[in-house]
Amino acid sequence: MTASGTRVASRDDLGSGALWTAAALSLIAGATDVTSWLLLGGFFSAHVTGNLVVLAADAVTGHRPAPASLLAIPVFVVVVAAVTVTGRSSAWLRRRRFAPLLAVQTVLLAVAAVLSFTTTASADPAAPLAVVIGLCAVAAMATQNAYLHLLPGAAFSTAVMTGNLVVATMAAVDLVRTRGRDRAVRERWAAAWPLLTGFIVGCLVGATGASMIGDHAAITPAALSLILAGVTAAVGRQRGGSAGG
Repeated sequence: MTASGTRVASRDDLGSGALWTAAALSLIAGATDVTSWLLLGGFFSAHVTGNLVVLAADAVTGHRPAPASLLAIPVFVVVVAAVTVTGRSSAWLRRRRFAPLLAVQTVLLAVAAVLSFTTTASADPAAPLAVVIGLCAVAAMATQNAYLHLLPGAAFSTAVMTGNLVVATMAAVDLVRTRGRDRAVRERWAAAWPLLTGFIVGCLVGATGASMIGDHAAITPAALSLILAGVTAAVGRQRGGSAGG
């Protein structure tokens, strides 16, 4: 754990694939965040605390705050709390390493995608359906973050990249200083760059989707989440079969 609160993966994390799952979730978070930002009037669905900046600016400038921005943090907190209680008390989820929560994320993003075909959210981000679309994305990101903190040894940061950027920068400097001979430094670098790369690629994919299909671009993070949930489920079944054999 760094001073900024960003967790540095251990060698076991790298071997277990938890880091690469986190990198894929970073990609989904980036796609979700940029989609909501572009289509819902500057609304942060992954980096939810960014909405505090928007609300503060609105308060000072006298603009009416957007309903989705007002509700984002309360919804995020409620969903994280609900997922935490469920995860802590469910032996069934623990046996499956909380993988079903990825399906919950997918369902929430899919609901946002389906609703995006019923309205033109970008024309009026304060309209009820537009707000629901944004809050479904927030709930999905809350589920994602809670999942990563429930999963043993995998409390990565996939939605806020500041800490990961600090870790990557410091690791890069230390790699140069030690000429790559320090194993701990190499592991810090290996833990940081996939998360940063995933988020950046996700932002580019989401922005491309928004520019090509406009208000229907909410389908992009939903599709990415569906792919990840499917791959995770397939790997889980394969491991279960190997263990049973």
